[in-house]
Amino acid sequence: MGELKTLLAIDGGGLFGVGVADWMPKLGGRTFDYYAGTSVGAILAACYATGMEPPEVRDMFNSGLAKRIFTKPRLPASLNPLRPAVYDNREAKRVLREVFGDTQVKDTKYPLIILAWNYGKRREKVFTSFKHNSTYLLRDAVLASISAPTFFPVVKLKDENGKDEWLGDGVLCGNNPSFAGISAMRDEKIQTEHIKCLSIGTRGDPQESTKFNVPNKLGWQPVIIDVIIFGSVGYTSYAAERLLGEKRYLRISPTNLPDGSMDDFKLVPKIKKAWEEYDHSKAVRFLDGTA
Repeated sequence: MGELKTLLAIDGGGLFGVGVADWMPKLGGRTFDYYAGTSVGAILAACYATGMEPPEVRDMFNSGLAKRIFTKPRLPASLNPLRPAVYDNREAKRVLREVFGDTQVKDTKYPLIILAWNYGKRREKVFTSFKHNSTYLLRDAVLASISAPTFFPVVKLKDENGKDEWLGDGVLCGNNPSFAGISAMRDEKIQTEHIKCLSIGTRGDPQESTKFNVPNKLGWQPVIIDVIIFGSVGYTSYAAERLLGEKRYLRISPTNLPDGSMDDFKLVPKIKKAWEEYDHSKAVRFLDGTA
């Protein structure tokens, strides 16, 4: 077998990404050949792909980045009941400009894959630093990927042909970006048997319900959200492990993560505690080939 190329794929999950940022320094400054991310995973992956060290990313996340991104509009909802989203993205734009400046997707130090959704074309929008949509500003690609429906406004950009496009969170097509990363690596002529993927789940495994009941049409809303978030994650992980094999695909996530909304700041201490207690040695052995 030839030299293995490593892929770090990080799920979306809003504030749950804070725990991943805390945990990554435990890997000892290890770098990956490719990085892939969806939503908050896109922020993390983009930071690592531009060469930021894990402790630096951790400190940035813990210095108020999340609170700045989750900034509500100045006008209260009671005075603007028809506003399109809970949060304003103006502060998110400022944060991403501060972090990434005018860097284009193609300018990252390590190859990067970011997953978003194109509302107009009703399909995925994949940004890669080496082939697809690489001339976009990195901050715009990340903004699109984090713009979850109802949480943030739709992002309007110009595509590479100058046409308007409306983009949103990659969670709508693949909250687990492992397949997007693997496919992009195959575009680079890397054989499947030469790919090793560490997939990080920000939200943990869904808690099993002891009963299931949908009393009316509105009752389907939380079910559909669960399917979008956890359904694609589970299926992607299932398929990726069977494609690469258990020695070249590892899915990690603490089992004691709290259940709740991705913007609930009261959950942050529990999220951080779960990742603090999570054993990193399995991931290290997997990456070193000694598992």
